[in-house]
Amino acid sequence: MSHIDGTGAAPPRRIAEGTMTISNPAFEEWFAVDKLLVGWLRNTTTVEVRAQLLHCKTAQELWTSAKELTCASMKSRVMVIKTNLHQTRKGNLKMEEYLAKMKGISNQLTLAGAPIAVDDLILHTLNGLDADYNPIIVKLIDQANLTWVKASSTLLAFKSRLEQLNHFSTLSI
Repeated sequence: MSHIDGTGAAPPRRIAEGTMTISNPAFEEWFAVDKLLVGWLRNTTTVEVRAQLLHCKTAQELWTSAKELTCASMKSRVMVIKTNLHQTRKGNLKMEEYLAKMKGISNQLTLAGAPIAVDDLILHTLNGLDADYNPIIVKLIDQANLTWVKASSTLLAFKSRLEQLNHFSTLSI
């Protein structure tokens, strides 16, 4: 880790021994470990990322550059995922599909390092529903300490009730 975070800086390449300078065995050991880390880090990246980091000579330089590169792309990825979260609507999706999609977007944000609070996920989910769901939306918004599971199960139960009512009205016609 000291090679990555910079706490284990390279010792001098050469050291004085009497009146002569000789190769420093500590540097040779440090250099060998650093080259192993550089190789390992390069081999764990994609070809595209590796090509952008080819100029890096030490493990610390490679790690820092990779982190900067990743942070830049992650920020834009998070923005895209958040936009998707804001714009997703139930529309013609089945309720189960819609809930799975919203939870999936939330999971993507968590994996990207930008998790959202459960309250926010529930709010975005409720905002994506059409007017048929207004009665249950009002009920859910007023609940304190609402969990994702509770909100999901309530929405699924309400959807079942709507389908039942629609079925009865079709039969009576």
